[in-house]
Amino acid sequence: MAREVATDFIHSMRFQVVATDGGRPGLSPSGRADAGFTTMSTPEMTVEAVEYKEGTFIYTRKYPGNPTMNDLTLARGVARQDSIFWSWLRIVIEGTGEYRQDLDINHFHRDTSLVRGVPATGAEANLTKLDTDSPARVYHVREAFPIRHKVAADLDATASEISIMELDLSFEHFEVEEVA
Repeated sequence: MAREVATDFIHSMRFQVVATDGGRPGLSPSGRADAGFTTMSTPEMTVEAVEYKEGTFIYTRKYPGNPTMNDLTLARGVARQDSIFWSWLRIVIEGTGEYRQDLDINHFHRDTSLVRGVPATGAEANLTKLDTDSPARVYHVREAFPIRHKVAADLDATASEISIMELDLSFEHFEVEEVA
């Protein structure tokens, strides 16, 4: 088990994407993470106040309007299959199949071994420092589809930075599950 964690880059990512409804666009329905990202913009929902004036009232009354949700951005990531999100975006653009996907994004906290007086050694050593036993929070994103995908960082022969994948998802609904 320790060897798999050491060689699988997804284990070192704090946000891991798992397909939950059959993996239609090419994501694996196996329950394992298909991709991992180091940064994520959290889902945000807003409701605007709508003013309404009735009859001969002097003052307007305010009521909650329609809710809006921002898009989800996942950045600095890796995927098990390099072209999995690119293929999914092509399905959206070309309309060649069912493109909506239910996803779970598992958010892992760092292991408490970061604050130990003596570092862990041997087979129990978790070099990624992620508590991979269970996520601290799970974002259930429903009816998601990609709206932007950047396959790598801008190409510059003089730069020494690593390739960075970015993915923007639009979705219909989300829920946040706190895992104790």
